[in-house]
Amino acid sequence: MKEMKVMDKKSVNSYKELMTNLEKVKKNLERDYNNLQFIEDRNLVDYYTYRIKSEEAQYDYLLQEAKKVETGMYL
Repeated sequence: MKEMKVMDKKSVNSYKELMTNLEKVKKNLERDYNNLQFIEDRNLVDYYTYRIKSEEAQYDYLLQEAKKVETGMYL
């Protein structure tokens, strides 16, 4: 039987906030990918490319933080 770590209320709220932010960033990424596919103005390619790179970096960071909380390293 695997032992589970107990999280205090603050950690649970932090984890919920991380997961909410991850979901928001994921939705933003999906929107930006769709917009990039259907743009008509070539000047917007750079704009969406930078937005996507920024959202990907934010997603990676939030994912690492959520994993830390899940493994108990962040408590």
